[in-house]
Amino acid sequence: MRRFPLGMLLLGLSIAAFESVAWADEPIITEAPASPDRLGYVPRPSASYDEFRQRELHESSRRSRNALIGLSASTVVGAALFFPGLIRQCYLVQVGASASSEEIRCSSAGKGLVGVGWPLFFGGATGVLISGIMFGVRKGKLRRLEDRMAYEKSRAVRWDPRTSRFVF
Repeated sequence: MRRFPLGMLLLGLSIAAFESVAWADEPIITEAPASPDRLGYVPRPSASYDEFRQRELHESSRRSRNALIGLSASTVVGAALFFPGLIRQCYLVQVGASASSEEIRCSSAGKGLVGVGWPLFFGGATGVLISGIMFGVRKGKLRRLEDRMAYEKSRAVRWDPRTSRFVF
């Protein structure tokens, strides 16, 4: 008895799916693209290679700076775990009532701290060194490119709307 409503539902859905008849589409009217003066705006010219390169260098220097910051944090956390773990975790305990009955007891917490701190500290320090070099190289390339772009721009006479005059 439970299958009957399910069967009716499926039959109704299949009829509704096949009910739609394919009608002929209306003809597509194509027009020539509108000219910029009819659009109401002037299309922006594509960026030059130098502008593209500047954006790429800015993005890559941002990524290398983020890597430098993250790896520095990893180095600090690793140092906070590694160096205290190197110090022996031992202390004197008096066993009896006399002062001569002292015993040295050591905990194994240092091994765990060294085991976790070692990879964090040395991996982070290596990463800081590498990402610092990468960051410096990329920022240098970006600075040289921006200097060259500013020099090339400054040689032409252009109108400065802020000062309302020609500038060189």
